[in-house]
Amino acid sequence: MFRTVSVIGGDLRQLTLAGLLAEDGYDVIIYGFDRDIKTDGLAAARNLTAALNADIVILPVPVSFDNIHLNMPFSDDTLTVEEFAAGINPLSVVFGGRISAGLSSALGSRGVMHRDYMKRDELAIRNAVPTAEGAIEIAVSETPITLHGSKCLVMGYGKVGKVLAKSLDGLGANTYVEARKFADLALIESHGCIPLTMNEAKTRIGEFDVIFNTIPALVLTRDVLEKADPHTLIIDLASKPGGVDFAAAAELGIKVIWALSLPGRVAPVTAGIIIKDTITNIIGELGL
Repeated sequence: MFRTVSVIGGDLRQLTLAGLLAEDGYDVIIYGFDRDIKTDGLAAARNLTAALNADIVILPVPVSFDNIHLNMPFSDDTLTVEEFAAGINPLSVVFGGRISAGLSSALGSRGVMHRDYMKRDELAIRNAVPTAEGAIEIAVSETPITLHGSKCLVMGYGKVGKVLAKSLDGLGANTYVEARKFADLALIESHGCIPLTMNEAKTRIGEFDVIFNTIPALVLTRDVLEKADPHTLIIDLASKPGGVDFAAAAELGIKVIWALSLPGRVAPVTAGIIIKDTITNIIGELGL
């Protein structure tokens, strides 16, 4: 049975995860947490070799911001993705958030079993709550008006869009929601929000105080932004490359906040619990 776990890099989410796995009886070591952070008594790996030879190796989310170095914000040391792939014990099982195609290929070529926990539905569904709360927190702090009585547009009705629309409606915002599917448009209406097709949303873009985009594709293009009120706040929750023409928005004087990785910023402990539960589910499925 796999019992040794190495948690390499990341932020408070990863430390929460490490602590919870230790409570579950795993032999846990951490690597990449040598400065400016409390590790709550978690054992540090003696060296990189020890960190790369655990039964289970857990990387952060994202694994890397630049596809060159591992994401280790609390370490003075650096570890490249290439060094990690070359040094990992082939018998280890690797978990990571947003594993790049290059790293996946490198691990696969060495026969290293690996899983991307960010691709799991249970994580995405639970992560939608802190993402929505974080988006609302930004809207409250960045606008001179209350969300209650304001006119808000949510672009997209996926996991985050559903939670966000419900939360905004609960706060008393006049909540409009864009969706592609007719079934979703009907569901939006049944939940007390105002449904819009994409064309309707783009046509009426100038009406809104706050626009929340959850669609990971360029939907708020220059021609759309030209119709928006320059006082509108746009909060883009979509993963890279985002859903807004940022250069056009800047030229038009429209404030855009690209709010990536909100769960780790606004609720790192909760986000760590979610990651731990997801990895535990995968471990159970793999029979490790």
